Amino acid sequence: MIFLLPDKTVLSAQYSVFRKGATITESHWIQMSVLKHFCFLFVLNTEHGMLNTAQAKDLGVHGAIAPIEEIDPLEIIQQKLKVMEDSGELKKRNLELQEKARASVERPKPVEGITRATISRTFIFDPTYIVKEDLYDHKGRVFAKKGTKINPLENISLSQNLVFFDGDDEEQLDWVKEKLSKNAEIKPIRLILVRGAPLKLAEEFEIPVYFDQGGILTTKLGIKHVPAFVSQVNLHLKIEEIVLPPSRESKVEGTQ
Repeated sequence: MIFLLPDKTVLSAQYSVFRKGATITESHWIQMSVLKHFCFLFVLNTEHGMLNTAQAKDLGVHGAIAPIEEIDPLEIIQQKLKVMEDSGELKKRNLELQEKARASVERPKPVEGITRATISRTFIFDPTYIVKEDLYDHKGRVFAKKGTKINPLENISLSQNLVFFDGDDEEQLDWVKEKLSKNAEIKPIRLILVRGAPLKLAEEFEIPVYFDQGGILTTKLGIKHVPAFVSQVNLHLKIEEIVLPPSRESKVEGTQ
């Protein structure tokens, strides 16, 4: 809807007609003209607002849009490994890891809190444990009910006596050698280190030498000092922490 304002000629003609009729004064005509202009502006603004509302539409997206792409983490790792391989760093790292693994096997981390015995101590360890919940076999049958007391030594006896010792202590090594020579025919001995090099000692003793990794066995059995000798007595284990007599060299040094 469009309204055209009257030009001066039309306005003058209308003005002349009204003057001829002598029905409207000049001041009244001016008021009517101003009112007419206000009406025109009102209608124009209203029409403009209606057109904006009715003709509103999605103008779309303009300009180039790149798709969002994430780099595969595996690809990043492969790229880094390729760079390390080309520079020789990868080979160097592998050699370092191999060396650390070899060193860990040849000389594991010592068991913390284990010291050489200065006081002889003998105590009994009861391996009996109480089942905390029903235990089932592969067919869903209960073979041990909650609260049942089980002693492994009722079914399996200790096939070897256990010797815990410090492989870096020469006096303990001599004591172990003596134990091996005296007890080998009676009952086999399993050697368990709390410190030292198990592979090296295995070659020296010509029998397997184990290591108490993380102190699991010594903690379970309550061993705090070495050398310690573990043997079976009926359905219990007898544990002896042994004080070694001074060596011959120590006696000679003490007399000087």
